[in-house]
Amino acid sequence: MSTESNKTLPAPGTPPWLWPHVLSLEAPLVAVLWLAALAHINDLALMPGVLPGLGLAVWLIYLVDRALDTFGVPAELLSVRHRFYHRFRWPLVWGVIPLGTGVLAWLALWVVPSGLLAHSLVQVLPIGLYLILYSVTNSKARRYLLQAGILLLLFFINALPIPFNVRLIISGLIAAGAMLMFSFRWHEQVEKLFRKEVAAGMLFAFGCTTWTRFHTLGSDGADNWMELIFLSLLFVSNLALITVREDQPDSSPRAHGTVRSSFIVTLLCLAAILTEHLPTRLLPLCLATLAGLIGLEILWWKRHQISVEAFRVWADIVVALPAVVLLLLPESGPTQAVACYL
Repeated sequence: MSTESNKTLPAPGTPPWLWPHVLSLEAPLVAVLWLAALAHINDLALMPGVLPGLGLAVWLIYLVDRALDTFGVPAELLSVRHRFYHRFRWPLVWGVIPLGTGVLAWLALWVVPSGLLAHSLVQVLPIGLYLILYSVTNSKARRYLLQAGILLLLFFINALPIPFNVRLIISGLIAAGAMLMFSFRWHEQVEKLFRKEVAAGMLFAFGCTTWTRFHTLGSDGADNWMELIFLSLLFVSNLALITVREDQPDSSPRAHGTVRSSFIVTLLCLAAILTEHLPTRLLPLCLATLAGLIGLEILWWKRHQISVEAFRVWADIVVALPAVVLLLLPESGPTQAVACYL
């Protein structure tokens, strides 16, 4: 969690343009736009419940993450969005989050395809670990939550309709891994080795690509994972810039290195597409990723001209705009439409 000095916080009274950010609505919007854009360029129809399900899931994760961030931190050290969650923490914990979870469960069990539900459940464990490792500040509480999460996972696995010997093997592996993790304190090293913005960006990209990966389930083509890689590069760069802008606005090597590395990798992928080493259907997404990275680079150079909160809002707009452009491409043959302009 990032903290900011009082001099970087906005004046009392939240401007209207900042309320979507304060209410954590920007992340669900970005996720929904990218899922719809990927479905559009892959010519996949979106079934009922898919878009609202993803948007609601992302929103709930952000609510939980920011509510957890406020525990044990004085209100005066919190950013404007975290002060809001500090003030309304208990109504969110006991009202909004349970209600939203109930609606999400209804969508998952009775609206979206059952196969997609099973495919999405794979993300529950890494998301839970992310929230515990990066949002719970108390080390003792973190350890207890990890233990409770592992027990819950074991219960869930043993409730699945799979052969007993398979359940036994999986449970044994999880139990052994948990013992090793706690014995060698691996869980305390994860946050140091795996930065929060990297974990969050990859999980966000994983959620946005769920629908397209669901339709290619069982296919061994490497290109089926390229969408995940492209979006991970974009989202990790976005979060890296935001994190450094909030914590160390005058120290840019880490953030700059993330964006430039992502840009180089995306350029190499573009060369592979143009030389037909990767499928040409990836061309629109590759160019959209490049456009987003260029936008983030420009925004970083303008960082001192805008406030911290405005920088975060603009960073989210920059990663959302390429998805909007992809949605505006012709319904038939988006790859051909892009190629015509090259």
